Amino acid sequence: MRPSSFPPDVVRVQRQLRALRHLSLRRHSISELAARVRRLLTGHPVRCIELPAGVLVYRGVAREQPPTYWSEVSYPPPERVHYDQRMNRAGQPMFYASATWHPPFFEAGVQPDDQILISRWISRAPLRLVSFHEPDQCADDPHSDRNQLFGQAWAALPEPARLVSAFLTRVFIRPVSQQNAHHYRLSIAVAEACELGSAFDGILYPSAAMTSPAHNLALHPSCLDTGKLELQYVEQLRVNRVGIDELDVCSLNFANRFDKQGRLQWLNQPGNWVLREAGHSTIYYRQPTGKWNS
Repeated sequence: MRPSSFPPDVVRVQRQLRALRHLSLRRHSISELAARVRRLLTGHPVRCIELPAGVLVYRGVAREQPPTYWSEVSYPPPERVHYDQRMNRAGQPMFYASATWHPPFFEAGVQPDDQILISRWISRAPLRLVSFHEPDQCADDPHSDRNQLFGQAWAALPEPARLVSAFLTRVFIRPVSQQNAHHYRLSIAVAEACELGSAFDGILYPSAAMTSPAHNLALHPSCLDTGKLELQYVEQLRVNRVGIDELDVCSLNFANRFDKQGRLQWLNQPGNWVLREAGHSTIYYRQPTGKWNS
């Protein structure tokens, strides 16, 4: 098909995406990029996955010694966020977690004999998550409920929205190192355009650290501050072996209670975990006024 024969809305989106691809991220600020992303999203459907109360998520913190307080495995205070990250600027913390227990090991880049703290959290209220990426295609993935939601939502999107979703997904999973840290500017701009903490609770996106399908979450700190997400337990583990999407770990200690001061009550025994999921999907539009409506 010749470019001129594409529908006008597809041509317009292609032009916007082409302009974004050719931008020098070193020369443009996050605020400038966020303005461009807002224009890109305005009028196009955005998938919102609403997960109900009772959904479990996992967070990993590489650390040799068990923490004293549960806040030490939560999102960091602003003064400890020294650099831009995938969804947040320096000084503006975000709560990063995963839909299953194994991605945090790979996100943390653990090696044999390393120790890591895996905390499990449960939603006490529905979580409204923006999702741009395609559904998983792994036949033996146990998270069929979530995959079915993605499949239904993806099929409902018009072609321009699919183009936008595919582009933004690649933005989220782009490998970033100290040498190209400016690439975070665009993914941060997307998060800010989605107005996390007001319009949505967070973003659901593929893991960049794993080759097999896995979902990560970037949640606004308000989810924890308002009690939407609550800690269930913290587990201290030692890594015995790590390969491509393969792990051999040993549980060392486990805490599933804390006192009124937030001090964790370690049981000096290993633990385990279970995952349960469900939810439904909704299409949202960003209006020219800046509001998000379903």
